[in-house]
Amino acid sequence: MKDEREALAGENLHEECGVFGMYDLDGNPVASEIYYGLFALQHRGQESCGIAVSDTKGPKGKVYVHKGMGLCNETFTPEILEGLYGNIGVGHVRYSTAGSSTLENAQPLVLNYVKGTLALAHNGNLVNAPALRRELEYNGAIFQTTIDSEVIAYHIARERVRTANVECAVANAMKKLSGAYALVIASPRKLIGVRDPFGFKPLCIGKKENAWILVSESCALDTLGAVFVRDVEPGEIVTINKDGIHSDKTMCLANRQKQARCVFEYIYFARPDSVFDGVSVYHSRIYAGRCLAKDSPVEADLVVGVPESGNAAALGYSMESGIPYGTAFVKNTYVGRTFIKPRQSSRISAVRVKLNVLKEAVAGNYDR
Repeated sequence: MKDEREALAGENLHEECGVFGMYDLDGNPVASEIYYGLFALQHRGQESCGIAVSDTKGPKGKVYVHKGMGLCNETFTPEILEGLYGNIGVGHVRYSTAGSSTLENAQPLVLNYVKGTLALAHNGNLVNAPALRRELEYNGAIFQTTIDSEVIAYHIARERVRTANVECAVANAMKKLSGAYALVIASPRKLIGVRDPFGFKPLCIGKKENAWILVSESCALDTLGAVFVRDVEPGEIVTINKDGIHSDKTMCLANRQKQARCVFEYIYFARPDSVFDGVSVYHSRIYAGRCLAKDSPVEADLVVGVPESGNAAALGYSMESGIPYGTAFVKNTYVGRTFIKPRQSSRISAVRVKLNVLKEAVAGNYDR
């Protein structure tokens, strides 16, 4: 247990990412749409990104994939996107973690195995990943990465060898996973979305014309002009194939009374224009600010938010307290998110570059 805790603390905590999957039933290419979807999810990860696509009418096992370090607009060019030909695919943006900023850890992961191929994008953390990894290693598995996602991919592939279809393999693998995860998986002819039984990590379903979309946040659907259909339920497996969308809620029913949500999504991580499980992120932050004003009232001249996620909460505090709301920080828009930098010294340095005080707004109030 001690080894597992140390491994989690050193490698796997703070794994916050964005996933996107799309299947165009009319056969239209999806790489560009996935790219713009990832662009809308860029706040969820600036370390690396990737897209993997295939053609459902082409030869099985042919997957076009491109991954790189950095932002989407640094990794993909029009020429690269044009070369990613296929009407089904998954994409991923990844957040920084201590000691694991390498191209090998970029997603989606693409596995070639006896039953074909799998492209997998994952957001979340498995608390039993070290134990599952050791089990696989002792059975001969050779890992190319240090991330939980490869453990999940191996278990799905191993289960697929002895199941009738990939959905059953995913369901069997889920029984072994403990923790928080949202998965988007592309097999040669199916797109699959999975949400952990607690519903800790977000995942929703969208539709654009005759194309189905699975994505971490609803804001990406707005970017593409797609329609929000619904959230994937906790423990649900959603399968999209040539006949449309299908659902397996076996694990939903089994875990109906045991649900949890990541409050970090509402407070900080998600974009304010997203909606999770029927709750607006923006309004949840307004409400949190109002609650804070009731719980911790103060005498002040001005209420200010720390950009960007703190702005709505500050506005809520102002609404409830009656203290004027204003701007006191100017944000450098070219600096990424700073909260989850691996060391405190790195966070302090990044914040100094990211934020500057608007002196005119607070002049004469420094000592109060």
